[in-house]
Amino acid sequence: MDAPMPKQISNPTDRPAYATDAALAAHFGVNKATIWGWVKRNGFPAPVKLSPQMTRWRWADVAAWEAAQTAAA
Repeated sequence: MDAPMPKQISNPTDRPAYATDAALAAHFGVNKATIWGWVKRNGFPAPVKLSPQMTRWRWADVAAWEAAQTAAA
């Protein structure tokens, strides 16, 4: 079962351009597996492969998704 969407926790101006799954998990107050589950089932933004061993999310994409979730609620 997926966790409910919590409120935004951190200040967007303090973020780098890209986020790890751990950073997203901390931001939303969930575990990393939940982030990957949201990608598969909830329309969460797809990660970007920056190199063969580096997968990240654009904070701008996450913020847009988060705003859409808030607007839909």
